[in-house]
Amino acid sequence: MAIDHQGWLLAMLVAAAGTFGAIQLLLSRLRQLALDVPNHRSMHTAPVPRTGGWAIWAGVASALALSPVALRWDVALPFALLLTVSLMDDLKPLSARVRFLVQSLSVWLVLTALVPELVVWWLAPLVVVGIWVVNLYNFMDGMDGFAGSMTAIGFATLCGISFWKGNGELAGICAVIAVSSLVFLYFNLPGAKIFLGDAGSTVIGLAVFAVAVSGWSDEVFSPLVPLLVFAPFWVDATWTLLKRIRKGERWWEAHRQHYYQRTALKIGVGKTLRREVIVMAGLSVTAVALVVSGLQ
Repeated sequence: MAIDHQGWLLAMLVAAAGTFGAIQLLLSRLRQLALDVPNHRSMHTAPVPRTGGWAIWAGVASALALSPVALRWDVALPFALLLTVSLMDDLKPLSARVRFLVQSLSVWLVLTALVPELVVWWLAPLVVVGIWVVNLYNFMDGMDGFAGSMTAIGFATLCGISFWKGNGELAGICAVIAVSSLVFLYFNLPGAKIFLGDAGSTVIGLAVFAVAVSGWSDEVFSPLVPLLVFAPFWVDATWTLLKRIRKGERWWEAHRQHYYQRTALKIGVGKTLRREVIVMAGLSVTAVALVVSGLQ
């Protein structure tokens, strides 16, 4: 299948412009709309808008509407559902039960849309994995520049691999998300002016899961590839969760026990981010090497 390079280039430009324009609006006229007020568990000291995810998805949605890909309603629906509830949660916190139900439904809808032939005994375990991916992205969004860097590097890597394998649609979608994330990252680096918020972190988590499932289903890459690329997030989040459960702590509550949080408190956010980015880049290069060499 031929790849429409010009069409995807236009989409990436629209993604960048849309995200940048939305952030400018959210930091000016709408700055007070949804503020993240710091508490004793926070890594920041002054109120910061948690509307960055709104800007990312404004840019991504605009780009995909003009892109060469034909948007499928059954794939767009779960993203719209989760985004709507997460937007509401950014404005006024919703109950954990409501959020969990919507997350579960969204993951299930993604799976049934992307892999309709999936046998029933695979469905439940994959729904659990999807819910965890959605939440771990939210758990790990606690340090300036961290989630934005992981999103930009992770999706750029999967874009390159998909392009190498000739899957232009998957490569283009990953490129659009990576570009929007880069624009957001500019405003989210240490001394952040804006945060992702739930609308950013949870829906990006769903996008990671959807791209991983799609790449696996279309035989673009094995499940090991996204696992390796996003390891800085899922390893830290999973290990920390298991430790908190073992200690009998209230594991669902916010805390400062993730590795990146403990490191940031010791050596500072800037140095910690640089270390994490080096790890992200190294794992991404490893994933690309495995694919190019034919091992994955």
